[in-house]
Amino acid sequence: MSKVKTAVIGSGHLGKFHARVLSELENSDFRYVVDIDEKTGREIAEKCGADFVRDFREIADKVDAVIIATPTVLHYEIAKFFLENGVNVLVEKPITDRVEDGEKLITLAKEKGLKLQVGHIERFNPAFVSLKKNVKEVRFVKTSRLSPFTGRSVDIDVVLDLMIHDIDLVLTLVNSKPKRLTVKGSPVLTEKTDIGFALIEFENGAIAELSVSRVSEERDRTVRVYDRDSYYSANLNNRTLKKVNYQGEKIKVEQVGVVNRDQLEAEDGAFLYSIINNIEVPVTGEDGVKALELTKTISKMIEKREWFKEF
Repeated sequence: MSKVKTAVIGSGHLGKFHARVLSELENSDFRYVVDIDEKTGREIAEKCGADFVRDFREIADKVDAVIIATPTVLHYEIAKFFLENGVNVLVEKPITDRVEDGEKLITLAKEKGLKLQVGHIERFNPAFVSLKKNVKEVRFVKTSRLSPFTGRSVDIDVVLDLMIHDIDLVLTLVNSKPKRLTVKGSPVLTEKTDIGFALIEFENGAIAELSVSRVSEERDRTVRVYDRDSYYSANLNNRTLKKVNYQGEKIKVEQVGVVNRDQLEAEDGAFLYSIINNIEVPVTGEDGVKALELTKTISKMIEKREWFKEF
């Protein structure tokens, strides 16, 4: 297989970008845009040279892979349908609304011998890619994800909205199970949590401190990592990585090389590459479930004002 017959399910905010990327990637034979909103769906399909379909069930035997960019509550139903019908799936984050549904998709994909990738796009941020290559042994991680208030996604709290990105990055860097968890959070402009904090202690001794806000004055996306002999600061906004070495009383600061690439192109391209070459996807269903499970735990703890938990 040199090209993968593809489709996008959902032509909203993220779906339209996936459609553009799939229409441009060399190993993608982009066939369909699927959406219940016919006006928007047809517009995106025409722009990208694809056909419009209203019902996703109509294309099960016409594509090799789909990207699901619908509301989260629909992820399980749609992903399950395509996996059952032999179609590879990339589903936007979070993998599903419920942890148990994500686990069912993992089992189904394995039974069918299909690829199941989760759209944690920050994994493909050039600054994070370079950070992960350079860090040797994570001892402490500090993440900051702050945004001005936009009025979007106010039906969920800031943990499920934003912190889930950094939870996935931290779990990827540390590669250990959480041991203790301390959280704080509060509503500010909505009825849901708008500002949140989590301190995670891992079984291997690493510690992660995550701060998130959707009511900040400025936008900040930073991951700071202390390993056994260096400190790294990755700016996910401007895609730069800085390394600091402590040599006695002297401090040496240097910029680390970053290969700039469109994150969505890298994500979707990696999905298609894994299908063509029959290798594991870079962000697995298991990764998606781990991130969702910890995110849900933190969210519920803040909601119930239960500030501490041991696993």
